[in-house]
Amino acid sequence: MRSTKEGENAPSKSRASPSDVPQASESNTEKSVSWDSKLTDMDSNLGAWEVGMLTWSPSTWIAQAQVSETRMAKAQAWETLALARITLQPKPSVTELATVTTLEQESSELVNRMSRESSEGYPPRQLWASKVEYILAIMSYLLMPSGVLRFASGWVHKGSCSFFIAYILMLLGIGIPLLFLEMAVGQRAQQSSADMWKNLSPWFGGVGYSMVMVCFITNTYLNVFNSWILFYMSHIFYFVVPWDQCPLQRNSSNFDPECEQATSYTYFWYRKTLKASDRIEDGGQPSFSLGMFLFLSFCLICAFLVNGIKSIGKVLFVLLLVPYSIIVCFLIRTLSMDGAEYGLKHLLILKVASISDLTIWCHAGIQVLFDIGLGFGPIVSLASHVPDFNNCMADAFLMALFKIITLLMTTPFLLSILGFWATTTTHHCCKKNQEKLLRLVAQGILPPDAQPPDLSGNPTSSYSSWLSSLPPPLRSAVLSVVPECSVQKQFLKIKDNPRFLFLIFTEVISLLPGSGFWIILFFLLLLTLGLCSNLMFMLGNVLTLQDTFPFCRRQPRLLIVCVSMAMFLCGLIFVQPSGIYYFSLLSECWVAVPVIIIIICENLAVAWAYGADRFLADMVALLGRPIFSGCGWLWCYISPMVVLGLLTSVFVYLVKGPLVYFAWDSSTSKEVVRVFPEWSKILIAGLTVFVLMPIPAYFVYCLTLGIPFRSTPSSKLPLGSGQLQSTKEASKDILQDYKTES
Repeated sequence: MRSTKEGENAPSKSRASPSDVPQASESNTEKSVSWDSKLTDMDSNLGAWEVGMLTWSPSTWIAQAQVSETRMAKAQAWETLALARITLQPKPSVTELATVTTLEQESSELVNRMSRESSEGYPPRQLWASKVEYILAIMSYLLMPSGVLRFASGWVHKGSCSFFIAYILMLLGIGIPLLFLEMAVGQRAQQSSADMWKNLSPWFGGVGYSMVMVCFITNTYLNVFNSWILFYMSHIFYFVVPWDQCPLQRNSSNFDPECEQATSYTYFWYRKTLKASDRIEDGGQPSFSLGMFLFLSFCLICAFLVNGIKSIGKVLFVLLLVPYSIIVCFLIRTLSMDGAEYGLKHLLILKVASISDLTIWCHAGIQVLFDIGLGFGPIVSLASHVPDFNNCMADAFLMALFKIITLLMTTPFLLSILGFWATTTTHHCCKKNQEKLLRLVAQGILPPDAQPPDLSGNPTSSYSSWLSSLPPPLRSAVLSVVPECSVQKQFLKIKDNPRFLFLIFTEVISLLPGSGFWIILFFLLLLTLGLCSNLMFMLGNVLTLQDTFPFCRRQPRLLIVCVSMAMFLCGLIFVQPSGIYYFSLLSECWVAVPVIIIIICENLAVAWAYGADRFLADMVALLGRPIFSGCGWLWCYISPMVVLGLLTSVFVYLVKGPLVYFAWDSSTSKEVVRVFPEWSKILIAGLTVFVLMPIPAYFVYCLTLGIPFRSTPSSKLPLGSGQLQSTKEASKDILQDYKTES
């Protein structure tokens, strides 16, 4: 009867109200030993009863009934106590359960995919040898020469420090959050295939395919920039570089009249390098010399990528060290040049009224998107080859800081050189005007009062003071026969066009003592910057193709050669006589629209289709550390609205105003501004529709099949050992699995 009373007591205790459970948790540790001893006693008693039942006789059925009641009571007590121990543990929330379930499912899919590829004989995916090599790869991707020049041009024309303030705020508001988004997507998926975005939402399955096409086209025409550099570098070892003086006519001692009407730098750029036509409508055969150097550029890229990401880290270390060393050398040299202070003073100008100008904010926002290379795909591809526990949030901030430091190094260098060029050319202009005015006064065409003073000291200052002191009628008569010489107007000629580097900088460097040495450093700087960004564009394309089509991993070198050959053949369009105009059309008028639309789709896929909170919970589980919760708010509201506003501003620019380009006019031997023909707008519109077609195609496909826009994760968590697993423990297990697989 004693055992019966104990059996009756246990159920009564176990049937306590739910409010008593938290109170019991305080003494849970102290009582754990007693609970275990009681359960052990119950197990031994139950075993003894089961053995005794085999020898029971019919005369003991009454006692057996009593024992059965006791056994049932003790079994119920054992079950109740076990459930009570589970209940005392903290229960994970539904979101945490969904996060762990999602990660477990994706981990299982990753294992299955790797096992399937391994069984089919495909080589495994490569990982970066170290975190340093991965950081070097991202840094190389961000070193686009066009972005550096575009930022300096924006600083000069868009309000100086006001533009920089808008740039920093845009970088913090949309740049870093979206950079973190792309890094996190690639790192979390551990793949960079074109259809990886279907894992976030089937509706956005076409984003990856659009990325691949935009990246392919962009890398094709950007590599033409390297062919121009190599063409110039092939002439730098002449005793006198050919762009410093006009060529002689054949069988004559006279200079080429076309070159004499222009400048030797403009003539060499348009007539010798590009062999440019007068307008975009004029075609012609591709230039053999530029085609040869374009082929050499792709050969260099193939040589650097021949062993994949295993060896690229060493190459990037050299390619990054060289340009920064050269920039420091140029910065030290240019600070002491005449007129450098005029350019540097623009670094300290703050136009408060410009801060309220919406155009400046749009320009700064677009500059941020292109400076950190969003929407092209290489960031996602490069991030997919790091372990998934890597702190990509810190990487995003580090890359933003690196970009700011780079711009703050290159902008003073560019502005000081531009100030020197503007001052020198203005001095030369004043001296030429003096010679012409003296001749006109001597001929009696102008009155004696129009005779200029001696310009032996500061030519620009002396000439400007004399001109401003003239009576208005005489000043007008002087300006009608000679051009106006202004340092400010010369300084404002900076444009975000690659031709600026080849026209202005070659002229500036030729004026420096020891110009042969500096011209070698200058083109070596441009070449390393161009190769860095083109290497990462090419690597992004190759890695994406390898993940999309695993059989491409069997012959990675052949894949690199095939992709390079395809880009080379397409790039021949840009080395024909009108190729420079097509280059301007794509780089200045086309690329912004598809890239910004892709960025918007990326944002919507993560923030709204998959769910920002859910995605951040996945990353917290993988990283094992908290993430700034404001990212979800920025992804859901700020980034989409701001980027959509930037897209609207680009559309307004393309539709409202005429699209213009700089062209060579052979009849006057001058550089002129022409308007793109109407068919060029149709061309860029058709190309935009072509590269973005996969996105609406997936929209229609999902809408037809009734696939929901927002995916809902399963909240069912698999049990193990009869009890729930906490979210922290589950995330640690999954994290360890990913580490092992990597």
